[in-house]
Amino acid sequence: MRLGVNLILLVIATSFLGACAPAATPAPTPVVQQVIITPAYADLVKTWFDGYLQVNPDVFISLVNQPPEAALASLEDGSGDVLIGGLTPPAGWFATPLSEDGIVVVVHPDLGVRDLSIDELAAIFTGRMSSWDSLADTDLPIQPVISLPGDEVRAAFQSTVMNGQRFTNNALLGPTPAAVLQLVDENEGAVGFLPYSAIGEKVRPIRVEGTLPGKATIRDGRYPLPITILAIAPQEPSGDVRSWLVWIQSELQPAP
Repeated sequence: MRLGVNLILLVIATSFLGACAPAATPAPTPVVQQVIITPAYADLVKTWFDGYLQVNPDVFISLVNQPPEAALASLEDGSGDVLIGGLTPPAGWFATPLSEDGIVVVVHPDLGVRDLSIDELAAIFTGRMSSWDSLADTDLPIQPVISLPGDEVRAAFQSTVMNGQRFTNNALLGPTPAAVLQLVDENEGAVGFLPYSAIGEKVRPIRVEGTLPGKATIRDGRYPLPITILAIAPQEPSGDVRSWLVWIQSELQPAP
């Protein structure tokens, strides 16, 4: 009888202690940092991110594709942590270079044009020159292909090549580098521009001022249409994003 009473008391005591034990504290939910990418460099940055995930799979980073104006607004309101693209940062912002790129001019592979000067490009994209008859062995009409307003590559081309002049209203619009490539491929008289990092195989890059775009000519400054890919933010990023940016810079560092 005494044993039975003791057993009952032990069960009661154990139940009481279990009820009073503090509940396990759940692990905090990791904060996912947002990296904004622009259409001009979306595919390239995704390639960098995939490479990083191969060696660092447990990162909390989300890539968000936005046009430049919306991307800057996301950084300003705090919904984005950093932007990667070819944009110039506002004064006082953090900025670090990730890679040197170039603005490559492409034509249809059947078009007999191999080299254009800066002045000729300006005449073509403003519409002052409308036929290939003075530049190639054909009288095909020139069909300029450009990216959308606000695109950083378009802005850099307009500033460097056209001295701020307006593009011709006859230009076709490509919302992404892939769309620009497709439009040039579909029209024998077309000429367009896009990042060197997004060049495709169906079209042909041409020389600008006698220099063909390439990794070496872009890196050493010989190619006349450079553009720098930057990571920008109102403040220097931290956490996983900072670690990724450091990795990008180390991976893309040219061999001595």
